Amino acid sequence: MRWFLRLAALSVAGLLAAGLGYILLTLPPRAATLPALPVSVAYGAYHIHSSRSDGSGTVDDIAAAASRASLNFIILTDHGDATRAPDPPAYRHGVLCLDAVEITSVGGHVVALNLDRASDYPLGGETRDVIEDIHRMGGWAVAAHPDSPREDLRWRSMAGGIDGIEWLNADSEWRDERTARLLATVGRLAVRPAESIAALFARPARTLARWDAAARMRPVFGLAAVDAHARIDWSGESEPRPGRGLAFPGYETVFRSVAQAAVLDQPLTGRADEDARAIVSAIGAGRTYSAVRAFADPAALEFTAERDGKRHPMGASLDHGPVTFLAATPAAAAATLTLLKDGRPLATGKGSVTSATSEPGVYRVEAAYPGSPFPWIVSNPIRVGLGGRPAPRVSPPPAPPARHVAIGPDGPWTVEQDRSSTGTIQKDGEALRFTFTLGPGALASQYAALVTTAAGDRPLERIRFTGRAERPMRVSVQVRTPGGPDGRRWRRSVYLDQTPRVIDLALSELEPVGPATALRPIVARVQSVLFVIDTVNTAPGTTGKVWFSAVLLGLGEPQ
Repeated sequence: MRWFLRLAALSVAGLLAAGLGYILLTLPPRAATLPALPVSVAYGAYHIHSSRSDGSGTVDDIAAAASRASLNFIILTDHGDATRAPDPPAYRHGVLCLDAVEITSVGGHVVALNLDRASDYPLGGETRDVIEDIHRMGGWAVAAHPDSPREDLRWRSMAGGIDGIEWLNADSEWRDERTARLLATVGRLAVRPAESIAALFARPARTLARWDAAARMRPVFGLAAVDAHARIDWSGESEPRPGRGLAFPGYETVFRSVAQAAVLDQPLTGRADEDARAIVSAIGAGRTYSAVRAFADPAALEFTAERDGKRHPMGASLDHGPVTFLAATPAAAAATLTLLKDGRPLATGKGSVTSATSEPGVYRVEAAYPGSPFPWIVSNPIRVGLGGRPAPRVSPPPAPPARHVAIGPDGPWTVEQDRSSTGTIQKDGEALRFTFTLGPGALASQYAALVTTAAGDRPLERIRFTGRAERPMRVSVQVRTPGGPDGRRWRRSVYLDQTPRVIDLALSELEPVGPATALRPIVARVQSVLFVIDTVNTAPGTTGKVWFSAVLLGLGEPQ
């Protein structure tokens, strides 16, 4: 028996030695050390979760890790609904801490940057509504992990209007790897942690193509997201995940893997409010580039467009005309720089690249460090001949439909609600006042709805009304068509506040309630029209009042 145990021990030792040998032989190259960055470039990490949602560390823990990783700023993006006011900018451990929020919408996660206040109601529901609310609150909407291997985290929305996109998400890069490679990576993490994480990166061609296409329509900045939780969860549950799992890899390791650099007009001052404005303004204007620190660090990039003796920075939108692009990595002459137009290579050079053109398009730069197939640096674009950010359209509402049913406060109105909620209706001059209370307690699909059947099964194509509410809120305008035990429903959320506003909706704007479908009602025979307050945008236990007047149901020809 002894010889057997000895043989078994030797076999295990041999396997461990072989595994260790394999890990050491396949270690990724150590990150190259380069000269310091210009003082006008701030190095930071974007998309970080703390113990306030599903991360493992406190904000102070994270700031300390960022300090050890030589970062100037961090952007925290804990999961939420934006009803918590953003923390004011503050320096902790010499690192500027900026507060944002990651919001779950029907079409994917949206990071809200630069919000100027807390929301009066929970943000959620259709992605277009979340983006609209973020813009109303002075913020920018960023599409998070748009092509994650996990379907529930993937960007599925067709909504326009995003301001930014995560072209890289470090937390998504490991999710499609085989178990054997992940186990080997865990072993390499003990020796070269940041380099081992970056070794899993594969060029996100689809996401880069999304970004290039979006930037042709309007200025859209790109960010590299660390999506740091300092915790690996194997439960398979959707985010935000419960606070359990392996606290690994740590924040510092991830911060040393990827960084987002903000190009400033002047060095940081140490005054939190002033520096926060400078960094956030640079990000929003596209004066920022992404760097994989695990290849070479720090990463310095110069990228401008020259016209008539004037140089324009990253993020600029220029009119039609000849332009000369100049890009360089001044501290890395061996890097290969590629100037891309609409995602396709246009010119290449070592350490620098120059190209003259007059073609409209989206131009950005990728730099590759020797020995690394994944981009080392990715710039934000300079747009030529495509126009700037379109101004919001302000136009009078369309004229009332020629064929319609008008429903006054004395019309056929009823109330529907779940068992725990209440709703009452009362005539208030020319308007109908709907008073609601959603049932208290945990989320349990509480709702209260004002309902009319005035269409009388006639073909409906538009819904028009004047609405206001005692405080800012969202109301779900729905139609119910025949089919199933409770019919099929379609909805469109609208914003209301104390100012009366005319709402005019075409049925084609409504999204399905329930199972996803590509079908959209253009003209439909409806059983009822509903104005619904539910827990998508209203907290349980909330009481409120909404006024509806001049309700018109536009009739069309059946399809």
